[in-house]
Amino acid sequence: MNSQLTAFITLSCTSGVLNLYLCLYVFLQRFNYTKIVQRFIGYTALITVYCFASAFCLIATSLEAIKIWTTILYVGMATSAPLGLLFIMQYLGFKLSKKKLIGILVIPVISIVMVATNDIHHLHYRVFEIDPVLGAPYVHQEIGIWYIIHGIFTFSSMLVAFLLVLTHWKETAKSYRQQLITLMCGQLIPIITAFIYLLGLTPQGIDPVPMVLWASSLLYLWSIHSSRLFRVMPVAKDAIFHSINDGVIVLDESFRLIEFNQACNKMFPPLTRYMFGLNFTKI
Repeated sequence: MNSQLTAFITLSCTSGVLNLYLCLYVFLQRFNYTKIVQRFIGYTALITVYCFASAFCLIATSLEAIKIWTTILYVGMATSAPLGLLFIMQYLGFKLSKKKLIGILVIPVISIVMVATNDIHHLHYRVFEIDPVLGAPYVHQEIGIWYIIHGIFTFSSMLVAFLLVLTHWKETAKSYRQQLITLMCGQLIPIITAFIYLLGLTPQGIDPVPMVLWASSLLYLWSIHSSRLFRVMPVAKDAIFHSINDGVIVLDESFRLIEFNQACNKMFPPLTRYMFGLNFTKI
């Protein structure tokens, strides 16, 4: 086993260990958090499966073993992206019916079945074999039609999750933006890495995404401790803040405007969010 392959395995295992720790930590602390942690626990558990299965793929010495670990890898990879999207949507206050929830998870389930039965139809991989030059565990693969469908869906899930958080940036108080940064980076890191992989800028047959997911897990841990992620979220605070009938204006220690509720906006129509950061005496 060469040093490069050892580095790939180490990075994937590191991502798996950190995400497993994050999953167990949030699970044990779940009674101290809001209900949103249920999806987050599932999300990090699936990423853990993805990372460890990727590492075992790189240890495998036969094509059959690689195929088995690739199927397990897809259990984590295919479902973690849409579950991450559902987690972001819940965080932002979106409510989806059970039919829509099931609809979002249909393609990931089909992808897992397609990979597991690829030898029958070759719709996911047209060719999936040991690289004749590099040997195991390097794989030579030629993608099929379902691989493209799966890739578009997975990439879109992460991109939509990132854009949803980004669109809420301006309307979120500065004290909560640290949470948004964490959520955006959690989606952006795998997006950029996957894009580099699709451009063919990484070693053939090696998925680099699990090797960078340790960074997003550290960001989540940082946000949980520093910005009270899962304890206080902008959408929950906003629901209470804007339901108050009295007009409320919030200033920081320097008497600069940082927030106001809807009742205040009705009382003073010229007051806009573009005034955030201005000294209150000027306003």
